[in-house]
Amino acid sequence: MSSMGLNLVADVTGGQRLLACLLLLPLLLRAPSLVAQGADADSTPSQFPFVLPPGYYVYFPVDAFLNATLVQYSLVSNSSVSTAFMTSAQFQDFNSSNGVVSNSMTYHNGTSSDQTLRVEVGSYDVLVYAYGKTANASLDLKVFPDNPLSFGRLAPPESSGIASYGIANQSGVDAPYSLAFTDVIGVASISSISAYNSTAESAGQNPSGATLQLNSVLVVDEKGGSTQVYWCQNTPDFVTSASDVALSDNVWNYSASGFLSNDSITSEGGGGYVSTFQQNGTTEYYYAYVERNSSYSLPLGMVLLINATAEPGTGTLVQFGAWMTADTLGTGPHTDWFDNVTIHDPAATGAYFFTGGNYTTPLDTFFDTELVFGGEGGGEATSFTHLGANLGLFYTNGTSGWLTAFPSYFSFGLDTAESADNLMVGYMGNGDAKVSIGTPNYGYLGAASGNFSLAAVESTLESTGSSTTSTTEGNSVTSGSNSTGGGIPAFPYQAAVVAVFVALLLLSYAIARRRSSARNSLRPEQSQSGAPGTETGWFWPDQA
Repeated sequence: MSSMGLNLVADVTGGQRLLACLLLLPLLLRAPSLVAQGADADSTPSQFPFVLPPGYYVYFPVDAFLNATLVQYSLVSNSSVSTAFMTSAQFQDFNSSNGVVSNSMTYHNGTSSDQTLRVEVGSYDVLVYAYGKTANASLDLKVFPDNPLSFGRLAPPESSGIASYGIANQSGVDAPYSLAFTDVIGVASISSISAYNSTAESAGQNPSGATLQLNSVLVVDEKGGSTQVYWCQNTPDFVTSASDVALSDNVWNYSASGFLSNDSITSEGGGGYVSTFQQNGTTEYYYAYVERNSSYSLPLGMVLLINATAEPGTGTLVQFGAWMTADTLGTGPHTDWFDNVTIHDPAATGAYFFTGGNYTTPLDTFFDTELVFGGEGGGEATSFTHLGANLGLFYTNGTSGWLTAFPSYFSFGLDTAESADNLMVGYMGNGDAKVSIGTPNYGYLGAASGNFSLAAVESTLESTGSSTTSTTEGNSVTSGSNSTGGGIPAFPYQAAVVAVFVALLLLSYAIARRRSSARNSLRPEQSQSGAPGTETGWFWPDQA
């Protein structure tokens, strides 16, 4: 397996959900979000290619939640363009009065522009204007800290649940933090679950399929200071119309120089294997394991676990565990470690999961940890017709037996491509959240602290169980308390996306697009620039 050093500057990006807007004066058109197709990963690069006809401009909003926020952008174009970084007031003045681009914080004409600047808390825009010929251009935009809300409000669909990004909100100001741990634990109490997507079969998925995903990023330290990065998923796969569930897991290579094969990653029982997918014409690889379907009844208690252990001279053992019980959560006598995976790497010296708001992975994804609901697979976005679930997300280092809450939580996950368009999340405190049918509320949930026993977490999640219902077509399985109507718009989100694209094509507009999948998006080459200076306070934890 190839080695690499983790470049901290290249890996600090905030381009995870960028809102790109194309303006034909005086008509403003917003590019819709694209749901990518793929297996179970979501890569959102910081490079955004776009085409601008003469007289058009595109702008990229940036929200800074911390004084001295670092913004880096680099633009390359085949023809000269104007590139500017504006405050929100400067952009509004430019947009409303046809003002000049040079009324901005930074301004440059030419085929390339590179800027690094620090800004105060506020809203800003990177603007690119094609004043001469049609421009085929690409913008690389990075923001530190890596707040998932730095690029404006998110629109459905997204995966919904509870997640930690290594960012706390202290009176509206970002407070990034970093955590390294050997075990990640997701606890769920599900009183009702039913999903339906009429287009799922076109993506190779079951129309009533859904997943609950426990996702976290694994870091493997190697001799000589090199680092490998992987994305691990423990994802029970539900067929809700049949009350069936199959335990499954995935491991994805997040190292730009890494490689997965049936020789480099193996399963103890031989059930797992490496599969391929196409990424921009290139064949890529990921590890997958899935068990046979088994029946479940509601209410359903579920505990998901992922453990990482370095085995010097061999590599890293990654264990995926679960237990499920009807009626109550219950700890049961033993955890079912249903897949024990070895990543073969004799140079490995340490292994740990990492969550940090100061960094992004070599593929420009978040170093986050997620426990979220979404579609069944392949980047599918589903709708839930019933859902009543309470979730808890914790970590531990495997010695105390206590579950430790992350310092803060958000209501969505951005490292996975699977999503849902009608779930809302309410924060219960202490690392617990309630997920139900409703208008999506993708945002910051709140802070948490403390250590908890599994029994205490189970008791909290069980005592607040409920069920909510949507009127979307499809089979349903439900139990629990009385249902309330959630409602899905009659004109579905996917149709709106298609309609907007048709309008853009008819008007011959070229739009700047957001990419959302590791299988169908551009992976930027890793920057080779050095650290920007010690004043940033960035560091890479050397603990295992």
